[in-house]
Amino acid sequence: MTSRNRKTKEIYLPCTNGTLHCTVRGEGSPLIFLHGALGTGVAHFRDQIDYFSNTYKVFLPDFLGHGKSGRRKSFKGNFYAEDSEDIAYLISYLGLAPVNLCGFSDGSIVAMMVAKNYPGRVRCLVTIGAQSVSDDRKDEFSRTFIPIENLPQPLKQALARHHGDPYWRELVESYLEGSEEFYKESGGVFITNLEDITVPTLIIHGESDPWSNSSNANTLRDGIINSRIITFPNTGHEVQREKATEFNRTLMNFLSGL
Repeated sequence: MTSRNRKTKEIYLPCTNGTLHCTVRGEGSPLIFLHGALGTGVAHFRDQIDYFSNTYKVFLPDFLGHGKSGRRKSFKGNFYAEDSEDIAYLISYLGLAPVNLCGFSDGSIVAMMVAKNYPGRVRCLVTIGAQSVSDDRKDEFSRTFIPIENLPQPLKQALARHHGDPYWRELVESYLEGSEEFYKESGGVFITNLEDITVPTLIIHGESDPWSNSSNANTLRDGIINSRIITFPNTGHEVQREKATEFNRTLMNFLSGL
């Protein structure tokens, strides 16, 4: 373990739809982690940074509108596609291709879009709690944030810490509004033509995930040709946090075996 590998830096990149903030740590083959809804790269993957930066150059971007990235006017339209454009631009701008790409929840949707639409920029794909089509559980997740004033105090404090106060309130409202509009316009379909994803893919799913049932993982496995599922028993949505040690070992084995 060298001091160089332990050094963390923060960069800002003018991407397609705005300025992205990205935390970078380590040296080696690039490994990009994409966070989930209303999170940040560091918040959702804090248990992976030290572990993987010993072997890989770890990138943790904040999607537009989140964390330290630039604000977005709204989440109306296909914000997943916009985020995928920004991540693809980040990969190209920094000369990282092909990258190891790992996405959690909403970040997995973005990761799949990048792998599908920009195949030369992705070496392999890992999804956590992913869906290609929305179901009732995702709608239930959105409803847990309404009304904002009834959110648990620790969650309010975390949102304020990650996104700033009072901006976090605007972010939550805008995200939920955009998600509802996206569902109405797309019928809840996040991504089609899964067979166009050809890179080696690992689908990670928590057996007790309250927001995404196992049928979603099976749909991805059946659609993505070069893919397999690893299910974590007695684990919810945030596998990388709930079972950090086991997750890290699983991901490292997958990456090392390519």
